[in-house]
Amino acid sequence: MRADWMSDPLFWVLALPALAASGLLVQMVLSLFRCCAAFKLRGRAVQLKWWMIPVTATTCAALWLLAVLYVILLA
Repeated sequence: MRADWMSDPLFWVLALPALAASGLLVQMVLSLFRCCAAFKLRGRAVQLKWWMIPVTATTCAALWLLAVLYVILLA
């Protein structure tokens, strides 16, 4: 593992979608405690379905795993 992995542009190509998925997951979980269980996506209210949180959590974990594996193995 190199010491300058934070300045590697390919790491950020992998990490930015993971950050976006993390933010979306936080919005979904917080919407469980609001009226109507709706969260905002591109300014529109989206009604939360039962499958959205597990799918987003799995996607988020996979994206973070790719970013971490890149840093550990390839960088």
